Amino acid sequence: MRFFFSLICFAAVSLQAQTDPDCYVSKEFLIAGSHTDYPSALKQARKVATAAGYKLDLRGLKPAKGTGLSFADSVCNEEFGDAPCYVARGRYDDGVYVSIEYSSAYEGFRPGYYIVVAASGDVGNSVIAPALVKVRRSVPSAYVKKSKVYMCCMH
Repeated sequence: MRFFFSLICFAAVSLQAQTDPDCYVSKEFLIAGSHTDYPSALKQARKVATAAGYKLDLRGLKPAKGTGLSFADSVCNEEFGDAPCYVARGRYDDGVYVSIEYSSAYEGFRPGYYIVVAASGDVGNSVIAPALVKVRRSVPSAYVKKSKVYMCCMH
């Protein structure tokens, strides 16, 4: 967890930088399900991870009011000065593993859902297509969706 947050810039960010299009990178996400409640998403995430032989990595996130998911209050307070806090998958943690993310944090996703993500990476990467084939063996409705991810400083 500490490694993840050490990669996030700790400098102050002006409003201009937060809206700067250069701060966003297009990513692809392999979606294996979406649920309005966390327990259902967790059940499916475990099923997908087992069926595909992928690691289940919940990234230390728990359900939280306001942000959908959050890191532990102690982590939020230390890293961001406030809790709850949530950093969506895709900043520096791409790869093939199963996690649960909150759809409201992604541009172009229907808000308010816990989504089961089985892989993520830059657009056109070499891991998404083979992962999609593998995940579709147990989840035929799995699909790939693109979204922009904020990459600039968060403080």
